[in-house]
This record gives sequence, C-alpha cells and structure tokens, in this order.
Amino acid sequence: MSLVTQDQIKALADEVGDCLIWHGSVSGDGYPTMKFMGSCRLVRRLVIEAKGQELAPRQPVMTTCGEKLCVSPAHLTPTSWAVIGQAAAKRGAFSRPDRRAKIAAARRKAGKLTMEKAREIRLSTDTYEVLSARYGVNRTIISRVKNGRAWVEFNSPLPSLSSAPAQGRAHA
Repeated sequence: MSLVTQDQIKALADEVGDCLIWHGSVSGDGYPTMKFMGSCRLVRRLVIEAKGQELAPRQPVMTTCGEKLCVSPAHLTPTSWAVIGQAAAKRGAFSRPDRRAKIAAARRKAGKLTMEKAREIRLSTDTYEVLSARYGVNRTIISRVKNGRAWVEFNSPLPSLSSAPAQGRAHA
C-alpha cells in the first residue's frame, strides 16, 4: 500500500506557528479528509500511517495542540475513545443540563425510587434510617434526595419553586 507524502499534505495545509492547519475538505464533523487511493480518508490517520505507526481499525487520532484542523505529524498521536471522552468531559462537553437530565432519568428507571417517592422523602420528617428502610435504599440516597442532590426535578421551568432545593446538580 502506498502512503501519503508530506508534500501532498502540505499542499493542502498552511503553517501557522507549530501547527499545520488543513484547508482542504473536511468531514461532516469538521475533521480533515482527503481522497486517497480511491476513497475518502481521514488525514490524521494518513499522516500517522506515513510516520510508520500502525493503527487499529477505527482507532482515533487526536492532536496534542487541541486544534481540530491541525495535521502536523508532531501534534498527532494515536489514542483511544476513552481518552477522547475524558478530554471532552474536561472541556465540559458532557455537562449540559439536558444531558444530565437524560442520565438522571436513565438511572432512575433502573433504581427503586420514583419521582413520587422522592417527593415523599423530601417532605417527610422521619429519620434517614426510617426512610431508608421504608423505601429500600441506602441512607446516602435518602440524604442526597433530601438535600436536592438526587432526584432533582428538571422539567420545572422555575426550579426554585419546586419542592427540592435548586443545587444545579443532577445525580441520581
């Protein structure tokens, strides 16, 4: 199999500082692509393969500089989807309120509590131990429900008017 050459890559990229910024075609997600040997390929993978590194099928390649369009061989490193997910989480990619609400709803579906039971827990004056035994959940869950850190009502347009304190967190 023939490999892409650095001259082919440089013809479609501009040097900006240490980066080699791609100005050719991009995928629907905005990643550099090019036609190579009859098919559309991700440029980062081609560059890594040209360096002599082997990649597993569908193994991602990320930039160390953080620039989405960078194709500089010095800035590219093979990685895993777990590492990419962790980096995205650090940037806040998974912390949108609607995403937190979906995750909380999925956890609730699998658990013993319901939103109705959570409301009862919040309104109850019984001890955590009594509530824990009554609902069949750990005392920690009772505490989190009472303190508004679990089973938060996301569908309320005015969280401050709901029965739970508005903590801004969504853990179930």
